[in-house]
Amino acid sequence: MGRRTRLNIILNFIPLKSGGGLQVGLDFLSQIPRYGRMHNWTLFATEGTPFADVKDARGITVKLIGRRLAQRLLFEYITCREELEKARADVVYTQFGPHWPAAKVKNVVGCAYSNLFYPEIPFWSGLRFYEKAYRTFLDYMRLKRLMVADAIIFESETLAKRAVEMMRLPKHKVFCVKPSPSSIVGPGVYHEETEHRCRKIPEGFRVLLLANYHKNKNIELLPGVAKILRDEFGERDIVFVITLSPSLRQTRNILKLSEELGIKDRIYNIGPVPPQGCSEVYRACDAVILPSRLESFSNNIAEAWIMKKPLLISDLDWARDLCGDGALYFRYKDVRDIAKKLFHLKYDSNLRNRLINGGRKSLEGYPTSKERFLQYLKIIEKTCDS
Repeated sequence: MGRRTRLNIILNFIPLKSGGGLQVGLDFLSQIPRYGRMHNWTLFATEGTPFADVKDARGITVKLIGRRLAQRLLFEYITCREELEKARADVVYTQFGPHWPAAKVKNVVGCAYSNLFYPEIPFWSGLRFYEKAYRTFLDYMRLKRLMVADAIIFESETLAKRAVEMMRLPKHKVFCVKPSPSSIVGPGVYHEETEHRCRKIPEGFRVLLLANYHKNKNIELLPGVAKILRDEFGERDIVFVITLSPSLRQTRNILKLSEELGIKDRIYNIGPVPPQGCSEVYRACDAVILPSRLESFSNNIAEAWIMKKPLLISDLDWARDLCGDGALYFRYKDVRDIAKKLFHLKYDSNLRNRLINGGRKSLEGYPTSKERFLQYLKIIEKTCDS
């Protein structure tokens, strides 16, 4: 039997509250009025996020869930059934995160839990016992939910392959849609409020780490790198720009360490940046750094390329697989090697141009926002056909 012409598609964007996932979700919604009007769309998102500003006039019905964990769990395990019945839902598409256990319809899930598919990497090492146990339990539950989804979408071929070969996910359920630079980040995108904030960044060779706090990002390395640049290379002009919430304990610890090391003027926290303002921060900086332990894909990569900024990244298999010639690699968590690579990058214009050109060429292998949306949509439609 052929698929109905018009589907009732439910979007589960409740887990998306900040960071790269939020940008991907906003970009997805921006494509619906142009390329998705053949279907009915209902968006479920969390109160207080930018999704609350999405208007029904775009062809999307918007429903918001409270921010408290109890409200979310009640919805996901019980009350979503009533909403799905009202919408006569054919499928729930979860951009990133676990799908709703009570959703007894087709479930298509985008997966960015890269650590689930790299069991050889002790991803949660360094955490206190109870924190490690909690994270390990969450990973178990996430994998358990993935196993019962009708379709799972990864952002890299490597992760998709690992999911099938190592975790035994059924091959017919596994898909790969490569990421693309968000349509809200680019050389022609401007945001006045963020541009004013960027004027306060100290002068110098500015290196951006655009991310919310997560232990995986290794933001704590930056003060040590700045100290080595000063003490061993005599370099006092490189400024690290970070985008952390000032209220976080980890942010205060990083800034305190910077002060103790005598390099507090080399670490500048501009604070969280709205998705619409990311272009301004890239524009204000000279290079982008990503010292992560593991990423399924990071918006920082494609955004650095599209904003024509040289990218430095951990020298690990996943990074080389994603970036190719579009990045300068440093030994993982080696602050001296990071400092050395940054020093050379600052003074070698040929190296900077080579990385920018490598990023441009790498970007050619990734889809546009339109192409990515249509690939997602094709998988959703195919899943409903099966």
